[in-house]
Amino acid sequence: MRLVETYLETGSVAGTARRWHTSRNLVRQWVERYRDDGVRGLDDRSRRPHHCPTQTVAQIEAAVLEAKKATGYGRKRLAWYLWREKGLALSPHTIRHILHRNGFRGRKTKRKTFYPAHWAWEEEQPFTLADVKDVLDKGALGTKLWDHLAKRKLPRYQWTFLAGADETPVPGVEPRAQPHQRPVLHGTGDAVG
Repeated sequence: MRLVETYLETGSVAGTARRWHTSRNLVRQWVERYRDDGVRGLDDRSRRPHHCPTQTVAQIEAAVLEAKKATGYGRKRLAWYLWREKGLALSPHTIRHILHRNGFRGRKTKRKTFYPAHWAWEEEQPFTLADVKDVLDKGALGTKLWDHLAKRKLPRYQWTFLAGADETPVPGVEPRAQPHQRPVLHGTGDAVG
């Protein structure tokens, strides 16, 4: 209202725009609204479109909501169900918008906490770990190294064997010098043919 009052006092669009640090078009817009509707014309107006030709038909929206309540499916399974049972071909994104508009926000269950963490090596029972790596990975090695390994018929796999938490010796494995570390056995197998 003060912007319009300033314009009515000065009579200049450019002077009002300069004084309020805004554009002349904005001053013209507010002055036109004031001339057309008076003080009520300065109230905020809805920017919602008068019609939306791509909005989903009310009957289809009702069918989606009915199927959701009947089955409890999510948007992807609901799209499949509606296509199979009712012949409605809707994308999961359309179904998501329909459900969101009608208050279905999806499941918000709290994740189960897994702490304090429980690790396998804290167990009293012995266990073993084995790790196998495919050494001949052309993407990771590059052509030059891959050709080198292939020409020399070096083993394709590398494996590591780790003994359990109770430090029991594994046959054929020498424990390391440090007593706090677990014995480890490295080996290779399957030469490249």
